[in-house]
Amino acid sequence: MKKSILFVLLFVSATSILSQQTDTKHPITKQDYLAKSKNQKTGAWVLLGGGAALIATGFLIGDRKESSFDDAGTGAVFGVLGFLSAVGSIPLFIASGRNKRKAMNVSTFLEIQQNPVARRTGLIGHSSPALAIKINF
Repeated sequence: MKKSILFVLLFVSATSILSQQTDTKHPITKQDYLAKSKNQKTGAWVLLGGGAALIATGFLIGDRKESSFDDAGTGAVFGVLGFLSAVGSIPLFIASGRNKRKAMNVSTFLEIQQNPVARRTGLIGHSSPALAIKINF
């Protein structure tokens, strides 16, 4: 009994893991790409500005005349974190530009497609409207 329950659970989990998604919410539009690009660019600027502020804070903490060795270490940690934050903004700027280019290349149009439909005597063409999205890469 335990083996059969384990087998059924394993089979159900394997089919759900390897199954293809069938319910697409909505196609990605130009506005989606532009909003994603804007959010990424905002995040990149925040990381860059925060990194610059941390670097400046690190210099101010560690480069005073009355600062001790511990203060210099704290300033160095702030500086390194600021540098890593500024470097982390670079991939976001790149992704933002890529999404903006995708938004400029997306076009949506309505087309009439000919679908083959089986009848008694054979296949005939049936016209149906379709919403199409073209993405140029």
